[in-house]
Amino acid sequence: MQNNEVVRALETIATLMEIKDEPYYRVLGYQRAAESVGALGRPIREVSDLKELPHVGDRTAAVIRDLAEDRTPQLLADLTAEIPAGLVEMTRLPSVGPRTVGRLWKDLGVTSVEELAGLEPEQVATLKGFGKKSAEKILRAAETYNATERRMLLNEATFKGERMLSFVRSHPATERAEIAGSLRRMKETIGDLDIVAASTDPASLADAFAGAPFADEVLAHGPKKVFILSDGIEVDLRIVAPEAYGTLLHHFTGGQAHNIALRERAVKMGINISEYGLARAGTGDYKPVATEGELYSRLDLAYIPPELREDTGEIEAAEDGRLPELVSVEDVRGDLHVHTNYSDGKGTIESMAEAAIALGYEYLVFCDHSQSLKVANGLSPGRLREKLAAVREADGKYGEIHLLCGSEVDILKDGTLDYEDDLLAELDFVVASVHTSFGVGEGAMTDRIVRAMNNPHVRVIGHPTGRILNRREPYEVDVSRLIREAAATSTVLELNSYPDRLDLSVPYVREATEAGVKISIDTDAHDEGALSLVSYGVSQARRAWVERGSIVNCMAWEEFDQYLKGGK
Repeated sequence: MQNNEVVRALETIATLMEIKDEPYYRVLGYQRAAESVGALGRPIREVSDLKELPHVGDRTAAVIRDLAEDRTPQLLADLTAEIPAGLVEMTRLPSVGPRTVGRLWKDLGVTSVEELAGLEPEQVATLKGFGKKSAEKILRAAETYNATERRMLLNEATFKGERMLSFVRSHPATERAEIAGSLRRMKETIGDLDIVAASTDPASLADAFAGAPFADEVLAHGPKKVFILSDGIEVDLRIVAPEAYGTLLHHFTGGQAHNIALRERAVKMGINISEYGLARAGTGDYKPVATEGELYSRLDLAYIPPELREDTGEIEAAEDGRLPELVSVEDVRGDLHVHTNYSDGKGTIESMAEAAIALGYEYLVFCDHSQSLKVANGLSPGRLREKLAAVREADGKYGEIHLLCGSEVDILKDGTLDYEDDLLAELDFVVASVHTSFGVGEGAMTDRIVRAMNNPHVRVIGHPTGRILNRREPYEVDVSRLIREAAATSTVLELNSYPDRLDLSVPYVREATEAGVKISIDTDAHDEGALSLVSYGVSQARRAWVERGSIVNCMAWEEFDQYLKGGK
């Protein structure tokens, strides 16, 4: 098995255990093991002592070894024999977690999405913790599930795409190759994969790709096009001569609306555009274009980055010289929201600090969960003060980075915070987030977060809409009102970089920055490897036209230190 396959198997074990309602610590053990394997920089089969991996003990090591050597672990065999296969699929429905699935199975005998879709809201509403509104929402998701294409999160799509791109680039006949499609534009979820290559021997490259280890099924195979299925995902490789690479890459990058708008502009200039090149209108004599930069230049436009190609004003901005200087990963100077093993994280203060130093960060803010979130081992006031002292001690050990102690404080149902103000005043930084009582309604939820924004100690609102992509819809909240309140109170809104969150979403990030609201691009990392997820948050900020000046953690340490000392 490849590492990603081992990760998926471990995640399946954790899901099945959670459906069974097994103790949280057992479920967490396999979730952490999956994350450790996912963060590994080499094939899992090359690790001689699996217990050297973070948070991998004897039992999980034995399971991982079985998986790596293509054996089915007894634990997985027992779980799959006991639990109907359709239940795992049910967990992919928005707002339906494994424990909810377990209740539907045990109390109502539901074993598949189809069976769930056949229920009446009143049947689901009888279960503990459900109301009529939540029941209707779940059933609506089940009814539309089969009509919805499977979409990958950005990290999964990136892993698969880069693996295939590496294969294409390694072929001796390949001169250039790049990911295209929605992944190149860094859309928040990805349906399929597109690769564009320039080759001096396209037939040889096409044959090699069709025979690649990841090609489970070949759907189409010609000298310039190969269409395969890989792990259920459609992958389209297009091959062209090097001199025509630019127009092909542009055409298959999209977005569709951008391409249409660009073609309309070209027609007004007497030019036709196709994937084959540019031609004077009416001639059909298409001349190849080698680079995208040349394509835009021929249309009197500055180069438009792929993330902006959605026809949201980028063509006009390119014409007028108003394209933003987009934020980059290299601009990020620190992370303002990471967890440690004081709450539900896996890394220590020191290990997280050293991982941040390796990324070149100047500062790192530890924000473990607050006391009310028992499921995440939230810190009592006493434990928080203990951690504060530990962070101060660790800060003295490292000259390369400044370590700060904060908290991700729960916003309670009435909008008050999970710690008293005198304790919050002792901290360097406060991120306030909603983790419970999602169904209070738009008005109450908005009032709740607005009240937290008006607390003088709250710097950032974490993952402001609470969504989990492919699993949970955003809670009902008036985000535009939150943006106005953030501007009025100098509160920062988080763009959470975890691939299943990416919260705030792009339209709201753009609205916020246009209103003068600062954004923090944080990872919410619960282990050392997750600090690198910042790239996904940056990609969404780029899609939202964001420049580094709008990102609070793009400040150099001296400026950030003054920001902290100046209050909200």
